[in-house]
Amino acid sequence: MSTDFMSRPAALLIALLALTVSLLPAPAGLMRRPPAQASSRGAEVIVGLDASLTGLPDEALEVRLRASVMSRSLPLNAAVVSLTEDTAEAVERLEKIAGVLYAEPNQRLAAASAPDDPLYPLQAHYLEPMGVVDAWTLHPGDPSVVVAVIDSGIDTQHPDLDGAIWRNKAEVVDNGIDDDDNGCVDDVHGCAFFGQGTVADECEAPDAGDVRDDYGHGTFVAGIIAAEADNGRGVSGIAPGVTVMPVKILDCTGGGSVFDAAQGILYAAKNGAHIANLSFGMDDESSTLAAAIRQAYYGYGMIVVAATGSTGEATVQFPARMPEVISVASSGNEWSPDGRSGFSNWGPEVSVAAPGYGVVSTVAQGLCPGGWLCFGDEPYAAANGTSFAAPMVTALAALLLSENPSLPPDVVRGVIQATAHDLPDEGEMLWDGAGRIQVLAAMQFARYYLPGS
Repeated sequence: MSTDFMSRPAALLIALLALTVSLLPAPAGLMRRPPAQASSRGAEVIVGLDASLTGLPDEALEVRLRASVMSRSLPLNAAVVSLTEDTAEAVERLEKIAGVLYAEPNQRLAAASAPDDPLYPLQAHYLEPMGVVDAWTLHPGDPSVVVAVIDSGIDTQHPDLDGAIWRNKAEVVDNGIDDDDNGCVDDVHGCAFFGQGTVADECEAPDAGDVRDDYGHGTFVAGIIAAEADNGRGVSGIAPGVTVMPVKILDCTGGGSVFDAAQGILYAAKNGAHIANLSFGMDDESSTLAAAIRQAYYGYGMIVVAATGSTGEATVQFPARMPEVISVASSGNEWSPDGRSGFSNWGPEVSVAAPGYGVVSTVAQGLCPGGWLCFGDEPYAAANGTSFAAPMVTALAALLLSENPSLPPDVVRGVIQATAHDLPDEGEMLWDGAGRIQVLAAMQFARYYLPGS
């Protein structure tokens, strides 16, 4: 089983990104717009008018409403009026006037602004073309939506992730008992699966409830999905409001077994995960792992997202090539954000593409610098790989369920593909599947989906 741990055709780009950090303005003023100022003219109320009032001139309407007319719209059959009284009192009084259909405050809007996370400018080149920030105005993600990160664990104390970590309320901390009888002892935040002899000699075999990330890959994936946004720290996740469940199947070298992965997937499904992110793959197939994925998909309705592989070959790795899986290729390279990443595998099984080149995310504390291209001593780094494209699609699926919990897995896939933006083939037909994901467009589509439609 392999993962693409910081594959580096983009070393120059990432070096430039790191240099850019030192040139950024202070985060306090980062791409923020000043807040809308309160009106000095008193309360502003929109009043809907019936036919008896729409024909009145402003002067007569002002007498009838005991308010100053600021603006009128014939197509809307409405007027904006200004009053000196309290807004709530004004609305209540106006609604009682004959000919007034409704009254409501003329609420202020604000343009969606970029979060103040200091590394966000290094994310903007791939997040903004997907409409991520605008999508947050619809929904930033619901904590009830649980995403299982089947990987090397997660740093549950990371300052950008600690508020997003799943908590097993049925488990008592460190009592050495499987309190909820789910097969995992002390799984307060998730479970580790390592059979005898499956941990590399240089790695420490974790206890069942120990999901600490000693490789960094899982924490990086988790940050792409759910790092807290607009907190003045580090990076922004695509679905910053959702919950992530750590399921540790990879050791400190990034290695693992299909049996452990299969157990981890079923653990996630049985414990309420709605989506599983699989940023690992292999060339051969496994009946055991395939059976676990099918059981999770058909038996529990869990959405499964997987990376196509990062060996740059015209073949999609397993399990991404399974029909039950949303298979994700990587877009972006040193020449174009719209081209296929040189390391990205492709083939007819690809569902969609997402940026996987020059991605910036969280790293487990204590692993920087190590093998990661970190930003100083902070637990953040830049890396490349389909491993990091897949969680962008996972995050989109989580936002879709946050916006519309009634969406079944096949509809989630359909929405993601139907709203994707087709990218140039460049001689490799359909390397991007339906195209690069569009977060805002997908959420707008999902908002109006009704079961059975």
